[in-house]
Amino acid sequence: MLRFHVSNKRERQQFEHPLGPIEFGRGPKRNETARCVVQDLSVSRDHIRMEEASVGQLRIENLSTKNPIRLADNSIIAPGATRILALPARLTVGETLIEIEPVSADDAVPRESLLTVAQPPRSLRRPGRTEQPSSLLDLGATPAPDLLTHWFETVISVQRAAAGSPAFYDQTARALVDLVGLDRGLVLLRGGDKWEVVARCLTEYASGREFSETVLAHVAQEKRTLFQPAGQALTTAESLQGVEAVVASPIFDSRDNVVGMLYGTRNRHAAARGVTIGPLEAQVVQLLACAVGAGLARLEQEAEATRRRVQFEQFFSADLARELESSPDLLQGREHEITVMFSDLRGSSRIAENLGPHDSCRLIGDVMERLTARIREHDGVLVDYLGDGLLAMWNAPTKQPNHAAQACRAALGMLDELPKLNADWKEHAGVSIGIGIGINTGKALVGNTGSSYKFKYGPLGHAVNLASRVEGATKQLKVPILITGSTRSQLGDGFAMRRLCTVRVVGIQEPVDLYELCGAACAPEWTERRDRYEQALALYEAGKWSEAHLELFPLLAVSGERVDIPSVDLAQRALACVKDPPAMFDPVMELSSK
Repeated sequence: MLRFHVSNKRERQQFEHPLGPIEFGRGPKRNETARCVVQDLSVSRDHIRMEEASVGQLRIENLSTKNPIRLADNSIIAPGATRILALPARLTVGETLIEIEPVSADDAVPRESLLTVAQPPRSLRRPGRTEQPSSLLDLGATPAPDLLTHWFETVISVQRAAAGSPAFYDQTARALVDLVGLDRGLVLLRGGDKWEVVARCLTEYASGREFSETVLAHVAQEKRTLFQPAGQALTTAESLQGVEAVVASPIFDSRDNVVGMLYGTRNRHAAARGVTIGPLEAQVVQLLACAVGAGLARLEQEAEATRRRVQFEQFFSADLARELESSPDLLQGREHEITVMFSDLRGSSRIAENLGPHDSCRLIGDVMERLTARIREHDGVLVDYLGDGLLAMWNAPTKQPNHAAQACRAALGMLDELPKLNADWKEHAGVSIGIGIGINTGKALVGNTGSSYKFKYGPLGHAVNLASRVEGATKQLKVPILITGSTRSQLGDGFAMRRLCTVRVVGIQEPVDLYELCGAACAPEWTERRDRYEQALALYEAGKWSEAHLELFPLLAVSGERVDIPSVDLAQRALACVKDPPAMFDPVMELSSK
């Protein structure tokens, strides 16, 4: 067994390693060999490989191709060279000092020599002391109020400090010395099987090895504070170094894992004065460890809250993000009735060909920015961007009584953005920019549809698939916005729309009624044209094809306006049935593509 001390400007590590090779370097572990990652930019990615050559000797191999290893006598191990050193050994790589010493059986601390804070309390008064007490060393039978105030203020100051900062750990280590009266106070954090000292406070009497690996192992295994008073000898090695009493208390994270330790010692000078470590002092060390754990838990909660807020604001409005931050359980997978919207940019391949990759990305970004603003303006949840399209929804995670109407208003707002977009981009794109929007209302399972690596809140189910197909139908029916009958049933009379047809989309057998959404209000002329079209559609579906064609003729004869493509298509279908009457007439229109 070897004990390593690794120190530089950025870190201090102490750990033990059993028999077998170990490597040191700036890079990560490269094979099955144990590794110590060194936070030093002047250390090579793979720099040292070492293992015990024989009893009391260590084989050192320089893995670096350009940087030497400097030894205590100022000689070097050149790149690619190997040297046998006697233990203990001391070497330098870059700005990092590595000290290696063997661990003897005398270094082990027997568990039975350690006590817990459940032991009966002892008097910790220092004999002959007359001045005002300032630490637990001065504790009498009844602490004075000002002393209690000092203790509480110290603990509270630790708890209120900025958790995780160097000052936070330094303040805690100082409290172990100033408040508890230890000669050495350490704050250690756990990284795998290693312990790193992140803060230390020492008195003039502090001496010897910084901490005992075996004491830390006992505390980490049992998850409780352990202490060893003076008079119950520690190890031979520690006793020779002047350490007479020790206390260690675990620091827990929010999942009750031991992530750190408060560790303190008193030396033989304190023992000679009748000063030891007792259960009350161990209790206060434990209290400080709890304060540190609470601070780290607070830091973790704040980081998680920040992470959630960033995630929420990518999908939700600011008001909804705040609500979800306080009630994150709303994001759990649940079945909701939702209104789903799919939108897609028309002619994107032609636009990309005309603009090139750089300007194409700029245009897509501009389009998505404007369309997203309209969705959020009407309290929609942006689920995802799909290349040159997007997916949004309403009525989840929070209830929205008028979700179908909000989705339709957002769609009309998105359509209103097209004149401004074309004014900005048509000259560069070479073609007019258009969009297709499909909207459907139905039941869906809504929750995290991503993974533990990438959060994505969104819907799954038939209602979503149908909305996607409806968006595709806008290409074939040549209208910008289509909604399904289930969405139409929730709108009332507040929107201008007409029923275009009943279709069967790819991959879904159940027919669905499709409506063209034209606006939030309508002129009398538009109402007359809508009524005539819907009357023709009813005649067509009843098998009265000639009457349907005659009903549509005035719509086709209108001059000076854009041709109404749905009227043309319905007239062609009616005329085809007149020319070649089908044996089994099915008024449902089959859509051949997505």
